[in-house]
Amino acid sequence: MKYFATIILLSISSVLFAQKSGFTPEFSTSFSSYASSGDDLPFWMTANQNGMFTMQNNTYQLLQAGLTRSLERDSAKTWGYMYGANFVYGYAGASDFQVNQYWAGLRYKWLVLRAGAKPEPIQYAGLSSTNGNMYWSNNSRPLPGVTLSTDGFIPFLFWKNWFSFKAEYQENFLRDNRYVMDSHLHHKSLYLRAQLPKNWSITAGLDHNVFWGGTSPDYGKLPGIKDYFRYILGMAGSKTALQTDILNAEGNTLGMYLLKVGKAYNNFSLTFYYNHPFEDRSGLEMANLRDGLWGLHYANVNRKAFLTDAVVEYMNTRNQSGSFHLVPDPTPTEPTRRHGRGRDNYFNNSVYRSGYVYQNRMMGTPFFIPNINSEGISTGFHSTRMWMQHFGLKGNLCTHLTWKTMLSWSRNFGQYGDPYPSPLNEFSFLAESRYHSSKLPFDVKFGVAGDYGDRFQKRIGAYAGIHYAF
Repeated sequence: MKYFATIILLSISSVLFAQKSGFTPEFSTSFSSYASSGDDLPFWMTANQNGMFTMQNNTYQLLQAGLTRSLERDSAKTWGYMYGANFVYGYAGASDFQVNQYWAGLRYKWLVLRAGAKPEPIQYAGLSSTNGNMYWSNNSRPLPGVTLSTDGFIPFLFWKNWFSFKAEYQENFLRDNRYVMDSHLHHKSLYLRAQLPKNWSITAGLDHNVFWGGTSPDYGKLPGIKDYFRYILGMAGSKTALQTDILNAEGNTLGMYLLKVGKAYNNFSLTFYYNHPFEDRSGLEMANLRDGLWGLHYANVNRKAFLTDAVVEYMNTRNQSGSFHLVPDPTPTEPTRRHGRGRDNYFNNSVYRSGYVYQNRMMGTPFFIPNINSEGISTGFHSTRMWMQHFGLKGNLCTHLTWKTMLSWSRNFGQYGDPYPSPLNEFSFLAESRYHSSKLPFDVKFGVAGDYGDRFQKRIGAYAGIHYAF
């Protein structure tokens, strides 16, 4: 009960402070109850939920309370600010309380400085399996860190009527229980957008991520801030770095190319998006061209229609630049020659063995499921070669009732060096409806979800909840 009291007191005091200061925040609270026929909840009940589900059980109760103030959208204002927090109490045979989100930020003209742990904005009506980004899907708890970014897309010089850019520079602190303790995750991105005639738009971008620093149980303390520029620039390691980093790039580097093409029509819009992952130079040079995420989003201009949004996605990670990685291939003139540069083994690393996770949940596409050892620490992903098809639909059944459904098929092959004896197939679904009316001070949601296949336990579950905001 002390956790409930903490949430209520913090929320009330925040609202009172906001009112006295003339702020206009939004306070929200919700309660949801979940039940499953299996030992755990179905996949789409817990995936992409900001890491709120931390325990395994066939029943789960969640209480949330949050406060959010967004940046002003008035471009005439030189300064702006934002803040937010979300508190979560979960019960599943045991109790768990977490400050799931917390952040504060300051904007000066088009530049934004933010500190804390803030989730990514929801893309494609919340129907995408990855939120449109294989690396940042809101599947894990938001990472604590410091971010310097533009305030969205910014018009560029004398091309401002048709050309704009968006950039972000971020340092995240991984303070969870992981294989390399106290490590960091550096992230930066740059996106360019062109607005073309007849309502066409093209966006191209690059995401770059590097795990660096920390203390490894195998190698001791790894080089830290003194090698910072080597990490972020993808340079070879210094003399104090590991031998593999001296021969390659220091730290665990991974990233993504992104392409997005949009077209607006009179009654709807279409957006095609493509993610191309890379782990090293072979991926940068697109030797793994067949791998990536392809998606298409349909958005109806009429937001009261039966079908307002639809998403279809296909993801493939089977190529990985080939099945060989630098195997001996000597010739009479080159006795030390080695051939191949494949087995990229996405999101895994031999030094940062927890993989691309935070709080034991994958930070990117939720179809990568981490292995958790007996000490409760992620040891990376066993299945990194897979394909996936996903469909998402949502709309309105009537004036006060909305609907949403998601269907996903995947086939998992393990790894090149450790394949499954036969592929593991999996089908997961979710169907949800939400009732909202001006006559009630809260919204009501209810839904069902289930899994059927070889990867997860066969199970079906149901949930219901209420949500109140002012």
